Amino acid sequence: MAHSKRNTSRAVFTSHERALAKSAWSSNSARLSRDSFLPFAYCRLCLENAIDPVSCLHGDLYCRECALSNILAQKKEIKRLEKALQQEEREQLEAKARQDAEAQELAIREFELTQAGLDVKAAKGSARAQSIQEHTPTVHSPTPEANGAEKRGEKRKFSLDPDEVERIAEEERAKARRAIEDEKSSKPTLPSFWTPSVTPSSNGKNTLHDIKKKTKSQPICPASPEDQPHPYSLHTLITVHFTEETDEKTKTTTRICPACQRALSNSSKAMLAKPCGHVVCGSCVNTFMKPQGHRDPHAPQVDPEVVQCYVCEAVLTEKEGKKKEKEGKEGKERIRPGLVEIRREGTGFSAGGQTQALRNGVSFQC
Repeated sequence: MAHSKRNTSRAVFTSHERALAKSAWSSNSARLSRDSFLPFAYCRLCLENAIDPVSCLHGDLYCRECALSNILAQKKEIKRLEKALQQEEREQLEAKARQDAEAQELAIREFELTQAGLDVKAAKGSARAQSIQEHTPTVHSPTPEANGAEKRGEKRKFSLDPDEVERIAEEERAKARRAIEDEKSSKPTLPSFWTPSVTPSSNGKNTLHDIKKKTKSQPICPASPEDQPHPYSLHTLITVHFTEETDEKTKTTTRICPACQRALSNSSKAMLAKPCGHVVCGSCVNTFMKPQGHRDPHAPQVDPEVVQCYVCEAVLTEKEGKKKEKEGKEGKERIRPGLVEIRREGTGFSAGGQTQALRNGVSFQC
């Protein structure tokens, strides 16, 4: 009588099992709908309407409390990683010093046995003899012409090359380390692997695991892309000043553009003025704030190449002299005058932001 088999008893995968493996292991992508996008002026950490909003230098919005909490948490993690890295370096130095001491002790023990007339292992003796034969310089018998040229009664000077001595000593230490490792590996292993003295380890200290770990030195903006992360700190946060309008009937507050009085959304391409923090929509920036290249006949005293904020008329153009002077100084990152587009998510349409989410994974061959 035939019975159904379990899916683990077959030698091949079925189409359903291939589909499951592909969905669980390979890279997956999904098209996002309008409801999946974060609304405009929402915090990138708590995903709520930003309270006392602040922005990083690249236009990512956060609540002030969320940004400060995230910066403090990242700084604590950086300090913890630095301490762990220093502890690991100390352990590596101690392990190396311990290995050198064991190698030196083994070399001294072999020397004492040789001086006492006892036989060391044949393999070690042959290897040492071969090493001595390799490092011993060959002395050629002088010819009669050379003997006649040399002065009688003059002795040859002994020359000691420190580099050669250091190389020979390093080779001897390496041979002693290999002998210690061979001695440890020749010991019989106990079947009781649960005993603390013979518990297997991951060998995290050997050369195969000698990977240089890169530790970040400053907090990274959590909303930055994975391929282009950018740092942010407390003194580079820009306080954002939205122009708000309250509806008398519903008592709801809407953030609008101060120039055209339209509500700001993901489709308005809002621009943030640095360092004053006022927000104007993209069309009004192109109309009123971008330099036109010619002087205004109604305001001839205004420089046409200078960009000013629409709300507070603060100068948003950095002077060339100050820019070069501050670039030459080595210091912390600061808020430079200018305009930056506030990061926004899509609108649900193909031309309005990223409409596809991608998750990278390891492909499962089946």
